Amino acid sequence: MNNSIIGERELKIIEEISQDKNLTQRKISHRLGLSLGMTNIILKRLVNKGYVKVKGLNRRKVQYILTPTGFAEKTKKSYRYFLKTIHSLQDMKEKIQRLISMEYKKGKTDFVILGEGELADIVELSLKNLDNSGLEYIRVSRPEDVSGSKAVILLAESKLKTRIEDLGLQVNKCIDVLSTISGSH
Repeated sequence: MNNSIIGERELKIIEEISQDKNLTQRKISHRLGLSLGMTNIILKRLVNKGYVKVKGLNRRKVQYILTPTGFAEKTKKSYRYFLKTIHSLQDMKEKIQRLISMEYKKGKTDFVILGEGELADIVELSLKNLDNSGLEYIRVSRPEDVSGSKAVILLAESKLKTRIEDLGLQVNKCIDVLSTISGSH
């Protein structure tokens, strides 16, 4: 195992130290849900790798300081996480676009995005970026606003499907976007 590679718990401790250098081991362990012993072991490992420096303030109190190497590692990990997130969002958008394109090929041209939040935003962005002429959509947050619609309902919140059923709304087709693109429908 490469000694310079840091794990998830080590990165979390580095992030905590970068936000507050006056943390005690007890506070770090509490914030991260780690045992005090495990926190101590990880901090010693970070010191040995040169990511964290310990400064003795007095006999009983120490201060943890992120070194330039520790800061660089935190930045690299954050950048990798950012790229992974962007890739995941792009993948999700492409899956949603394939789903909508399949419906479009079946002659469906009207869509309703039902829901609020990030998934609804991604569904809307996916629709905006599709190159299908004649495709139309609206976005609503309440099931009552889609009553009697001939459009395909794109559920951006799974819990709203129950509300549609409870209200007895007649809808043409309802697709739970998250379940469908994750393959769990």
